[in-house]
Amino acid sequence: MVRRAARIDAWDMLLPAFDRTARDAAYLTCTLLTSIAAFAVWVTALTLSLTFGLLIIGLPVVLGAVFVMRWTAELDRQNAQLVFGRPVRGHYRSHRAPGLFARVFKTLGDPQVWRDFAWLITHSILGFAFGVIAVSLVLSTLSVAVLPAWYWAVPGGYDLGIINVDTLLEAVGTSFLAIPLAFITVWTLRGMAKFHASLAVEFLGRRRY
Repeated sequence: MVRRAARIDAWDMLLPAFDRTARDAAYLTCTLLTSIAAFAVWVTALTLSLTFGLLIIGLPVVLGAVFVMRWTAELDRQNAQLVFGRPVRGHYRSHRAPGLFARVFKTLGDPQVWRDFAWLITHSILGFAFGVIAVSLVLSTLSVAVLPAWYWAVPGGYDLGIINVDTLLEAVGTSFLAIPLAFITVWTLRGMAKFHASLAVEFLGRRRY
């Protein structure tokens, strides 16, 4: 009974850690995807707004660009729920105004619009880097853990730095490196997820309560 209780306690301690790591990995994977969208949106929005913004026909383009940027930023507000347990709420002013010129002026006078724009630029760089690192670490850890199952498929053996794995015994021994690599991956994912999500809060609003 004592051993069984100890196993249950150990599982109760490990389960939240597994859940937290899975959420961090999911967050950073989504971050990678939304960073690509963010780059496309802010580059396109800036290009079109500068090209047509001085013309009357360009005013709806500016409003459309702001809407798309807001929608893209909203993806990261919702994604923050994986880290903080709740999404982030943006604080926008009312953009309603009589006439197109007045509406554009009021829209561009909203600080949150410019914070969204700044976020998309920051996120397209930092989010992409963090996402690539996260995916690489997770895939590397999993591939090393199951190395005995696939090492033979690599011509000349699997090259792991100074180690070249080309026998089953070497593959089994090398697979134990997945343990320290897993610890490194868990802590790195946690740090990147918290840092990136905290930046999202600073740029995009604050957590909902």
